[in-house]
Amino acid sequence: MIGAPLALLLGCAPRPVPPPPPPGAGTVIELETGTVSTADRDTILRLVATAPVRPCFEALLAGRPTAYGEVVVRFTIGTTGIVEAAAADFATLGDADSESCVAASTRAVAFPNRDTPITVLYPFVLVTERTPPEVVRALKARYGLLSEAETTVSGDPRTPPPPGVLVLW
Repeated sequence: MIGAPLALLLGCAPRPVPPPPPPGAGTVIELETGTVSTADRDTILRLVATAPVRPCFEALLAGRPTAYGEVVVRFTIGTTGIVEAAAADFATLGDADSESCVAASTRAVAFPNRDTPITVLYPFVLVTERTPPEVVRALKARYGLLSEAETTVSGDPRTPPPPGVLVLW
């Protein structure tokens, strides 16, 4: 108890703690089906990235301006291209309403018709300019989203990238 006030008196803030690892391997997308063409995968990635998650995160930021985290959504695209089921499979936002909102936002995305239903596991990484750079880096690294510029900073992958390299919310 004495450590935190002492750190504040000395002008040192406690170090941010990176989020816990998600269940399973960190991949940008996991398609749970037999065979999926590259074109099919690319279409799904392109379309799910249009899910209207921004209002969900902005509502959370209104009450907690320093909030950040991830929501890994598992959703099923039916044969008609409509999302039939969607739920947060893993989340670190710390707000159940925002996490549910992000999952529900995938229902607004219209996909092309399919021969068979497909289940997708997709991570939404939600950060702002207030998010500590090392946390942003850890979240982006988890899902293979680091740019080449970010992976070559001083040769050490644990080194945060310099200011201005990250494109944030």
